[in-house]
Amino acid sequence: MAASLTLNLSIDFGGSGSKVIYQFGGSQLQYMMLPPGLEEVNLEDFKRYKDLQVWRGDPLPEDDAWLEWKGSIYVVGDFALEFAAQDRIKERKYENALYKTLAIIGIILEKHQVGAKKRKSSSPKIILHLAILLPWNEYNDNERFRKQLELMLKSFKFRGVAWDIALKTFLCRPEGAGLLAIRIKQQGKSWFQESTVLLLMFGHRNTTCLYFEKGIRKVGDSPLLGFSNFLDDVCSRVSGLEREQLARAIFSGLCSSRHKIYRENRTKHPEWENLEAIKSLATARDEQLRASEAKDIARAIIDATPDYWFRVCKWLDSKIPFLPDEVIVGGGAAVFLEPELEEYFNCEASKAYNAPNRREGERPQQYQGRNFSAHSDLVWLSDVQTQIEGIFQFGYNSRCNQLLSFRLLDAFGMMDQLKETVKEVVQNAQQQEGT
Repeated sequence: MAASLTLNLSIDFGGSGSKVIYQFGGSQLQYMMLPPGLEEVNLEDFKRYKDLQVWRGDPLPEDDAWLEWKGSIYVVGDFALEFAAQDRIKERKYENALYKTLAIIGIILEKHQVGAKKRKSSSPKIILHLAILLPWNEYNDNERFRKQLELMLKSFKFRGVAWDIALKTFLCRPEGAGLLAIRIKQQGKSWFQESTVLLLMFGHRNTTCLYFEKGIRKVGDSPLLGFSNFLDDVCSRVSGLEREQLARAIFSGLCSSRHKIYRENRTKHPEWENLEAIKSLATARDEQLRASEAKDIARAIIDATPDYWFRVCKWLDSKIPFLPDEVIVGGGAAVFLEPELEEYFNCEASKAYNAPNRREGERPQQYQGRNFSAHSDLVWLSDVQTQIEGIFQFGYNSRCNQLLSFRLLDAFGMMDQLKETVKEVVQNAQQQEGT
C-alpha cells in the first residue's frame, strides 16, 4: 500500500504576490512569497521557447514555475515575465488563484522531492488540507474554486511531473478573516460578542471593510481601491516609473526612516526627497538631472497621497456607521497610510502614566484620543508579528521584517484555523469509529 503524506497549506492571494504558509509531512511551518505573474502560453510556443534556451542553468522551482493543464502551459511568478505577462490586477481572483494554487503545490512537492505518480508502482498519496482567502465581494466564488481545483488536481503536471493528490479539507474565508481569528483567540469570544470591531485590509488590489457589532457582521465590502491605484497615479505624474519598482522603493524608504516616522506621539510620513530608496529611482546620468528627477518623484508621492486618501476616506465614511471600539488593521499598504489612519480614528500614542513607553522607531503599543476625545484603538497584532519572525527566523532588520511578517499575518491566522478544523475532523472520525 502506498504511503500518504499530508500537506497543510494556507494561501493569501494578493495583487503584489501570494503569501503562503505551509506544513508538509508534520515538519515545521514554512513560508513562501510567490510573485503575482501569471500567463497562459500555447504549448507549441512554450516548446519553441525552451528549445531556444541554450542553457538556463538550474533555477529553483519557484523561479521556473510552469504547469500543464488541458494542453496549455501556465507560467507563474517571475517566470511569467519571460512571456510578456499581462496586468491581471483587475481580474477576478478565483480563476487565476487556481493556477497559482497548483503551482504552489508543485513547488512544495518538488522542493521536498516527492516522487511522481506512476501507473505500475506505488507512489505516495498527498493528502491536501487547504485554506484560502478571497475578497469579500468575490467570496461567493469559493465553491466554484473548490470544485474546479478538485478536477485540476487529478491531471495537472508541474514542470512535467504529476502527483496523486486528494483535497481532504477546504477552508475559504474573506480576506482579513485570519487577522480576526487571531484577535478573537487573544481576547476571547465574549469580547467579540460585546464589542464593535472594524476589520480593515489595505491590499495591492482591494481594500476590505468588515464591521461587526456584538459579533454580528453589519457591513462588508472590498472594492478595487487597493494600493495599486495610488502607485499608478504616481507613475502617471512622472515618466519612466513602473508600479512594482515604485512600491519596492516606498516600502524600503519606510523601513529606513522608521526612527523619524515613529518618533513623536503621532506617526508621520517620511521626507521622501531625502530617502536613498527614492533617489535610486532617478535614472539620469547627469547628477543635477538625477537630483531633479528624484525631486519630481518625491513631489508626485506627496501630491498623490491626499488624492488617494480622499477616495479611501470617502469609502470609509460610507461604510462605517459608528466609531468602533477597535480597528484591526492589515495589508501592506496600511503601513503607508498609518498617519491618515491615526487621524481618521482620532488616535495617537498614549501618554498615560501606566502606558508602555513609546520607543523611537517603533509603533505605539497603546493609543489615546487626540485632545482626549473619543477614538478607536488601532490593532496591528505586533506580538503575533514577533511570533512569526521567530518561527521563520527572520534577520536583524526588524522594521523590514515587520513589513514581511505583517503581510503574512492573514495567512498565518488561516493556517491556525485550518489546523483546528483538521483536528476536529479527525477527532469526530475517531469518535464515530469508537461508537
